[in-house]
Amino acid sequence: MYTGLKHTEEAKKYFGVNWALTTKCNFRCSYCHPDLHNGKIKTADYSVVSGFVNRIFDHCDERGLVPYFEYGGGEVTYLKWFGDLLSLINQRGGLVSIISNGSSSLDWWRTHVSALHSACLSFHVEEVGDHERFIEVVRIVEQSPTTILHVNVMMLPERFEECLSFAKRLREEVACSISLQPLYHGFGSPSLKGRFHYDDEQDEIMKSFRGRESEKRLPEPRGYMVAVNQAGEEEKKAVFDLLVEQKTNFTGWQCNAGIENIIVMFSGEIHRAWCMQGGMIGHISDDNLFLPERPMVCQTTICQCGADICSTKIKVDTVQIPIMMV
Repeated sequence: MYTGLKHTEEAKKYFGVNWALTTKCNFRCSYCHPDLHNGKIKTADYSVVSGFVNRIFDHCDERGLVPYFEYGGGEVTYLKWFGDLLSLINQRGGLVSIISNGSSSLDWWRTHVSALHSACLSFHVEEVGDHERFIEVVRIVEQSPTTILHVNVMMLPERFEECLSFAKRLREEVACSISLQPLYHGFGSPSLKGRFHYDDEQDEIMKSFRGRESEKRLPEPRGYMVAVNQAGEEEKKAVFDLLVEQKTNFTGWQCNAGIENIIVMFSGEIHRAWCMQGGMIGHISDDNLFLPERPMVCQTTICQCGADICSTKIKVDTVQIPIMMV
């Protein structure tokens, strides 16, 4: 049993901003909440977005940290000004990661891949009709020496074998990390209602499946945590492993969400984490940025979002690791 999660030494250098940038998406996956693709919430103007990005840099400069922006949607690669945003962040020395379905043109990927520190490509079996083209995009990212590549294969239970077959093919052809991602009811909404049903064999397959290791040696601001057990022993764990092993119930634990990282909703509201605990702490249009200085106590039974899991956490009745203050 774990008594705490803390950042790796490398990850302590970064401040994470996980940002749901747009509700527009060309996919309509059955397991995604409508807000992830219906376009009903207007995307903020670029002037507002870039202004907030600059305030994040100012916040990080004062603390000796590097901003790490993680953008998702919707499908962010279809935003006309997204290339300008990448340039701004690159020029100021920050890092950018995106979650994408990989459907933008090959030219888009060839033009912008070098500006991405990380690209997490999601394979949605319901929507990706051309598997070959998806792999072409994967190869473009794989060939970028400055970009970490990860692929999430979204494991729709009724098409589990088809998804698994594609993941095996991908592993043979491309050197990257691959996760067989279990699906949750209520994905994309603040409250999750538990996992889709998988039998024991499927569970074991998802837990044990891995991609092929890349030879790239790039910083890893997010994606791994150091788990501390009752004996004080430490083990580096991938966020995905914690998810598939169902070890993300931190109810009653102290959590540094809002101190080490924040999330930005489609509306521009700023929160500590995607569980929305503690309520709104600001808006991207605010002239000043005021962030929490103390941890909160977790009150949710499922911590499903990687951005939320990547916050220092400690069981209240233990003292193995300190809470980092900013």
